[in-house]
Amino acid sequence: MKNFFSTATLAATALLSMAFSAPAHAIQFNGTTTAGASVGTDYSETGLISFDLDLADLQSFRFDYTLTAGDLFSPLSFNGILRNYTGTGLNDLSLTLGNGSFAFAGTVDRSFGGSSVVSLNGANAQVHFSSPEYLDTTLGNPLAQSGFVNWTIDTAGLRAGDALSVTVATPVPEPGTLAMMLAGMGLLGWSARRARR
Repeated sequence: MKNFFSTATLAATALLSMAFSAPAHAIQFNGTTTAGASVGTDYSETGLISFDLDLADLQSFRFDYTLTAGDLFSPLSFNGILRNYTGTGLNDLSLTLGNGSFAFAGTVDRSFGGSSVVSLNGANAQVHFSSPEYLDTTLGNPLAQSGFVNWTIDTAGLRAGDALSVTVATPVPEPGTLAMMLAGMGLLGWSARRARR
C-alpha cells in the first residue's frame, strides 16, 4: 500500500510540474483590417499586445487578436509605435478596443516635441497633441527604455478564446482647417512666384 501512495504522489507531482513548466501560449494575432495603405506589424506575446503601425494615410487601422489563458492572469499590457508617413501633422489619435477596457494610460512619447493629453473612457482612449505630430509617436514602452511605462487593458469578464481588437484612428482635419491650410499654401506659392519676378 505504501508503494502505491508514493507512486501516485510521484505521478501527481510529475503532472503538476509539467503543467507549470509548459510554455504559456502567446496571444493569437489574427491579422489586420484597413481600407487604406497603412501597414501594421505585430510583436505581441503572452500578456502583451505590441505592434508597429506605419501610417500611410488617415484611414482607421485594426489589429485583431484572440485571447489565451496566459493573457488573463493580470491586466494585459499594451504598447506600440506609430510612424507618421502621411505628410500631415496629426493633432489627435484615437484608440478603440473591440473587447475589454483601458485601465491605465502609460507613456506617450512624441518625436516632434510638444506634449500630449490622454483621456480614457472604457474601451476608448483619446490622445490630443499640443501641436501637430509629423513623425513618430510611441505608446507605452515597446523599446524597453528606462522611465517608459506600458499601457494596460482590463480583461475582467473575458475568457480564453474571446476576440480582442485594437483600432487606431487619426481623425481627418476639419474642412475649415484644411481650407485654411490650402489657402496658406496658395498664398506662400503666390508670394514665392511674385518674389521670383
